[in-house]
Formats: sequence, structure tokens, C-alpha cells
Amino acid sequence: MKHQCLLEFFCIHMNFIPTWRKGYTSRMSSTEETISVKELQERIAELDYNQNQLRELNDEMRSWLDVADDDIASLRSENTTLRKQVKELEKVIFEAQQVEAEPCEFLTARDLAEKRFSVKEIQDLERKSNTTKEENKMLTVLVRNLEEEREEDKMTLSNLRASFQSMQKDLQIKHLEETMEEYTDIIKDLRTTKQELSKQLEDRLDEASFPVLAEVMGEDEGLVSSHLSLAEEIQLLVSSAEMNPSRSSFTDLTLVASDEEEKNGVLLDSPKADLSTEREEGLADASKTNIHGSSLFKLCIFTLSFLVSAVLGCVAGNLFSSNILQSGSQLMLEPYISVQYNALPPV
Repeated sequence: MKHQCLLEFFCIHMNFIPTWRKGYTSRMSSTEETISVKELQERIAELDYNQNQLRELNDEMRSWLDVADDDIASLRSENTTLRKQVKELEKVIFEAQQVEAEPCEFLTARDLAEKRFSVKEIQDLERKSNTTKEENKMLTVLVRNLEEEREEDKMTLSNLRASFQSMQKDLQIKHLEETMEEYTDIIKDLRTTKQELSKQLEDRLDEASFPVLAEVMGEDEGLVSSHLSLAEEIQLLVSSAEMNPSRSSFTDLTLVASDEEEKNGVLLDSPKADLSTEREEGLADASKTNIHGSSLFKLCIFTLSFLVSAVLGCVAGNLFSSNILQSGSQLMLEPYISVQYNALPPV
């Protein structure tokens, strides 16, 4: 019964393996075409499933091989016992032949019965030996077939591993290509932003250099034409005061732009950086001189207006006229003077 079950099991699996190989060869031929990521994942799952099935088959085959080895060992022990019995029977037959060769005129019925029994035993033993030989031949054939199938399964497993590794490498290469494309796009964007920021910085520096030149030219013109009126001097003072906060905001903008460029890893060339630092230092010095001059100019105007109002009040002896002059001077200087209280007035 065991041998029949073994034969049926191996016949079924021998029919299953070629069909699976045909499917595998068709799949391997299809992998040469262009494959998407989802199809690759599905095929990897199929390969894992087939690998698990092959492992199960190998485990079953190993168990059956162990059973067959046990049967072979038992059959070998039986063969040895049968050979011993055959040798003993041969000895008995040889002795019987010797007895027959001797003159035996008085054979009893007991001797004849023993002889017949021995002959029957010999025939039975010969039949058993023949059956055991046939079974041994069948088992040897099965073992050879199992070894061949095992080698074929090893080859298929090695091929599956190679295909799986190639698919993994293809997926890794695709992922690396995608990341490289993303990094190249990011680098291009950073370069464009760097160029735009450098252009903006150069434009702002050029724009900032024009007012400094204008102030220098204005100072030269002031030396030439010193006979300016009070209103013209006040207008020049206002224009210089309005230019100073724009310069300070421009310096802040340049500092913020330089910080952003350092964070993004974008560095300007050394000659451009030297020029920008020199221009910023020049702008800072010019703004300091302008602020100092404007403050002195405001003080001078305030003292002059106060002295004029006081002199006119003393000469005319009329407080009304002095009040008018004082109010007029306040109205003139109102946009240029700001009053700030540190605390509330007393109640």
C-alpha cells in the first residue's frame, strides 16, 4: 500500500511540474517587455507564492524520501534474513541429497512429509525473493526520479532568485532615476532663484548708488551756489531725510537676501561680494553724515526762528506780532518737528 501511494503521489507531481514550468517560461519571456511598477509587484508576489509552493513540494518530497529510505532499509534487512534462510535450506537440501545418495531402502512417511514441506518453503522463499527484487528495482527507479526532480527544483529556484534580484535592481534603478530628476529640477530652480536674487541685488545697489552720487553732486553745487533760500534748504533737508529710511530698509533687504542665500547654499562670487560690502559701507557712512547734517540744520533753523521772533517782539513792543511770528514759525516747522510725551500731563 505504501508503495502504491508513493507512485500515485509522484505521478501527480510529475504532471504538475511541467505545466508550472511552461507557465514560468511564458512569464520569463514576458519580462523582456516594458513592465510597470504594479506589474512588477504582482509578479514578485506570484514568484513568492510559487517559491512557497516549491518549498512545500520539496518538504513533501523529503518526507517521502525519508519514508522510502526506511522502506529500503527494512527491505535490505528482510533480504539478509531471506538469504540466510536460503543458505540454510540449501544446506538442508544438500544433506537430503546426500541422504538420498546413500542406500535408503526404508524411508518413512515422516521423512517424506519433511521433504515436501521443505520444498514448499523453498518455493515460497524464491517467490518472496523475486518480489523483493522487483520492489527494490521500483524503489531505486523512484529514488532516481526524485533526485532528478530535486535537482530540477533547485535549478528553478536559482532561476527564480536571479529573476527576483534582477527585478529588485530594476526597481532600485528606476527609483534612483526619479530622485535624480527631482534633484536636477530643484537645482535648476535654485539656480534661477540665485540669478534673480543676484540681479535684484545688483539693481538695488545701482539704485542706492544713484542717491549717494546725487548727494555728492548736490554738495558740490551747494558749494558753488551757496545763496539758497530757506525754503529750498528745507526741501533739500526733507528729501535727504526721506532717502535715509529707504537706504536703511534697502540695507535690511540686502541682509535678509544674503541670509536666505546662505541658507539655500547659494554663494555669490567673491568680487561681487566685495563690491556689495564696499557699497554698503559707503551707504552707511553717507547716511550717518546726512542724519548728522540734517539734525544740525534743524537746530539752526529753530534757533534762527526763535531769535527772529524775539528781536521783532522787542523792537515792535507788541506781543501780538511776536505771537503771530511764533505761530507762523511753528506752522512752517510742523512737518519737520515731532513731539513725543514720555508720560501723561498732570491733572
